[in-house]
Formats: sequence, structure tokens, C-alpha cells
Amino acid sequence: MITDMQVHLWEGDRPDRPWRRDRTPSLPEPFGPGRMLPLMNEAGVDRVVIVPPAIMGSGNDFALECARSRPRRFAVMGLLDAGAPDIERQVARWREQPGMVGVRVHFRDTEQDAWPDERLDPFWAAAERHRLPVAGFFPGRLQMAERALARHPGLRLIVDHLGLPRIHAGVDEEQFRIALSLSRFPHVSVKLSTLASRSREGPPFSDVHPLIRRLLGEYGPTRLLWASDHTQQLARSRARYPEELELVRAALADLPAHELALVLGGNAAEYLGWPEGAPSTEPPASGLQ
Repeated sequence: MITDMQVHLWEGDRPDRPWRRDRTPSLPEPFGPGRMLPLMNEAGVDRVVIVPPAIMGSGNDFALECARSRPRRFAVMGLLDAGAPDIERQVARWREQPGMVGVRVHFRDTEQDAWPDERLDPFWAAAERHRLPVAGFFPGRLQMAERALARHPGLRLIVDHLGLPRIHAGVDEEQFRIALSLSRFPHVSVKLSTLASRSREGPPFSDVHPLIRRLLGEYGPTRLLWASDHTQQLARSRARYPEELELVRAALADLPAHELALVLGGNAAEYLGWPEGAPSTEPPASGLQ
């Protein structure tokens, strides 16, 4: 079973679900299940975790509709306002939404000043208490994650994009060292995502393989999660969908087959409480202990 831990799906701008005016999608046209499912079938990818893009604000309706229509193929890590005054209530009930398996937060450069630690701490505390998987993108600011984990070491945090900054910034070695050091927190895992766009080579993108192997050395095979973030690669014409999967297979070619299977899907099933063969719309199973 192969699970892609991050693909953005979105619908067109509409009056009742408007796009954020300060954001643009990575592709000019909508990208929904009709475009994603053939790619999954071609590559042999069984399941995808939908991460609504920033243009959706905190709206998860379209993503949840996709999960309900194909609950054995799609699940959702949805967006929320982590500084909302009712964040404890939201987190406590988050997984009552059919198809929702976690939450995704991102701290883009233009928004970081709006998220001081004291504003976010109730969110981190609630996520830890309710064992809610949180995927976080901290471009150039992994110290924020480090401080949150120091206060909430039980937080089930997924570090997006290897802990690296935004794609155009390349590989920040200082930030990557922090990402490696977060392995000391037992419930932290890392998404192996956006790699093709960070490579300066063609398939199999060998120049980024050492990043994966360094993470493997710190986290082991049970805390790495394959993800494509495929629309980012499409926007840059960097890789076909099967090539993104083969990138990770090639980088981890020396792993035993059962350990590679964990990285490509087994870890996602356990971490998100989404067992193989189960619809994402069922009540969640217990995830990572």
C-alpha cells in the first residue's frame, strides 16, 4: 500500500467558497480528483492525503467532499486558524469530520509575525492533549517547532518538506540540521516532499538522495513519510508523478523491502490512524503511540 502524504486539490473560485485574494494557486486551473486519480493509478499509488492549498483560506469543504466521494483513496489534513479563540473546541472535535485525519499549519514568510509563541501555545497544547496529527511547514523558522516541542514533547508533529525553506530558497543547511535534531522528540516524523523541485538534475534526481539518507540515519525508517506535493512539481515542469515516487525508491534502494514499505505508506497508516483498506470516513483508529 502506497500513500502520498501531500497533494493539493482545489476547485475553482466561486462566490460561496472564494479564494483568498492575496494567494494564487500553483496552477492556473482547478486540480481535483479527475486529474489526480489517473496519475495515482498510473504510478500505483493507493491513497492520497489532501492538503487544501493556501488559496482556500481555512476552508476544507472541497477536500472533505473529495474524501467522502472516494474514502478509500483520499483523506484530508485540513486547514484551521491555529490562533482562534475556540481552538481547544476545534481540536477536540476535529476528527469528527468524516474524512479528516489531521491538521496542516503553515507559517509563510509574510505571516510569521502574526504567530508569536504565546498565541500558538493553546493550539499546540490541545493537539498534544488530543493526539491530533499536525503537519507543519516552517519555512526558515524551524526554531518555532523546536520551542513548541520543548513545551509539548508528546506533540505528533510531521515536519513538512524535510524541514527546508520554500523551494526557491534551496537547501538551508542550518535549518536542515535543526530538522535532523528534532528526531530526539519521539513523536516527530518528516515528510520526504518537494524533492524533485529542489534537485538540479533530472530523474532519478540523485543530488537530493543524500538528504533522505541523512534523515534516515537520524529518524530511522519508521518516522519518514513519502509525499509528492505534486502540483508544485507540475508548476515547475520538474517531474512526472511516477518519477517522484521512484526518486524515494532510488534513494532508499538499500533498505529492506518491509522498511521501504513503511516509508511509502505503512507509517502514514499508523500515524494517521487510517488502516489499510479502511475508508477515511470511518471513526479514527488509534495512531502512533
